[in-house]
Amino acid sequence: MTIEKLTELAEKENKLTKAELELKLTELKSLNCRILECIVYVRTNQRCSLFEAKEIVVNSSAWIKQKDEFIRHQQEQMAEFMEAAKDDIESIKQTYSTEKTETIIKMKK
Repeated sequence: MTIEKLTELAEKENKLTKAELELKLTELKSLNCRILECIVYVRTNQRCSLFEAKEIVVNSSAWIKQKDEFIRHQQEQMAEFMEAAKDDIESIKQTYSTEKTETIIKMKK
């Protein structure tokens, strides 16, 4: 299923309850949707932030077994980006809380 079709489906369906969302994520996974596609669906359907959508998906029963792998992959991508862009970065500000870690990267002009 394309991102456009997933977004259209998420917009068309009413905001799902937590239980309905669990079932939908299992259904999407069985249709061979990837984790990022499920995050797009949740973000649109729940009208939430990207961070919130990611948390919902990686903690769902459909995706919990892949959570550590997905988080590790994200960390690897961030490390690769930081290494590739190190000469172009002006500053990095990280904020940690119990709910999330936020990283703000300011690039040189």
